[in-house]
Amino acid sequence: MQLAALKHRTESEDCSVIDHSHVKIRLHTAKGDVKKVIVHYIDNYLPPADATALEMKKAGSGQVSDYWTVTLTAPYHRIKYTFEIIGEDGSHVIFGDRSVENFSDEKLKEDGLYFKVPYFHDIDQIKTPAWLKDTVWYQIFPERFANGDKNNDPANAKAWNPDDHPGREDFYGGDLQGVLDHLDDLQKLGVTGLYFCPIFKASSNHKYDTIDYLQVDPAFGDKDLFAKVVNEAHKRGMKVMLDAVFNHLGDQSMQWQDVVKNGEKSRFK
Repeated sequence: MQLAALKHRTESEDCSVIDHSHVKIRLHTAKGDVKKVIVHYIDNYLPPADATALEMKKAGSGQVSDYWTVTLTAPYHRIKYTFEIIGEDGSHVIFGDRSVENFSDEKLKEDGLYFKVPYFHDIDQIKTPAWLKDTVWYQIFPERFANGDKNNDPANAKAWNPDDHPGREDFYGGDLQGVLDHLDDLQKLGVTGLYFCPIFKASSNHKYDTIDYLQVDPAFGDKDLFAKVVNEAHKRGMKVMLDAVFNHLGDQSMQWQDVVKNGEKSRFK
């Protein structure tokens, strides 16, 4: 068994709190390397010797890994667990929070081998709005979706050509008018949600290097046009979601330039 491929972290997407009594956990193993995984779990303040055993299901495979999942029930809003793993080669181990050990009933009783979730807090729970669960999303990269208004094309915009292979620096003049023009086509596809890559002012075609979060990029249109897109989408029963990317911005942004100019004295330092 490839022990180095075993992976699990409680403070990550490998451990998703569903509600006050349930948590869904995921284990990574090397692809085709493991025959069976059993998770042993119990309340944090009870002895591991009394833990419940539950077999995990192989939920999927990637290029190099298999993924095992199971949902655990924890009546007292907290839990600890460890993994019993049986390899295709006959190896049998316990994968815990601190180490990987050869399997034995005695090892299962060692508290230090258990991953722990101290409490199922509200803020950690998956709370999906009811409407979201049935939404059919269509992701729109505005610069490449459709060119509805050639008057706002960047100076270096290329002509639309189905045989062209776009480069990462290329512009084609896609804009919000292009989206507006094709809302009926999207509706015919059964789309009920539009997910926009960034539409804020930026110098790139992808707009993740935001210059100003308070402006729609002029190459896409303006706020009035975006409002029209949203209103028309709503008339067709479509939700609209923006990729706001507030965790990063471009080097031409006011905030970054203020740091360049004022250094330690910048209010954005």
